[in-house]
Amino acid sequence: MTTATLDAVPLCAALGRLLLEAPDAATDPEAAREYVRLFLNPQGAPCPPWQSVWEEDPGARRLLGPAHHGALGWYREFGFAPNLDSEPADHIGLLLLFYAMLLDRETPPAQVAAFEKQHLAWVPRFAAALQQQARTDVMREAAEVLGELFPGA
Repeated sequence: MTTATLDAVPLCAALGRLLLEAPDAATDPEAAREYVRLFLNPQGAPCPPWQSVWEEDPGARRLLGPAHHGALGWYREFGFAPNLDSEPADHIGLLLLFYAMLLDRETPPAQVAAFEKQHLAWVPRFAAALQQQARTDVMREAAEVLGELFPGA
């Protein structure tokens, strides 16, 4: 991402929360079904939310691999302590929340660029897949905003 504007901070934080937390099925069953279909479907989610799935060798794809450990290193260095009991550190929601924190803290541009290169280079492909697969307005809008924040592939 090259857009390190103040607007990026709340957008990345909001997108991070949206993509990290499944909607409550009791309150919004359609949104909950869409979340599972897009991100968690065991038969093959069309938009898996983990960096490792998008970047590692298809034959060696696994959670809690190099992308997870790399993100954990960044989180520890900057004192970012998300609850990782059930979610790999390379989940797009966590990466976006951490990125928003980096921007908000006015982290030196070289460090921000390094994080972008190491952990956000796959986001344009994720955004394109989400744009193509989303069936709800909320997810289509999320894909559009991600595509604007992280253009190109």
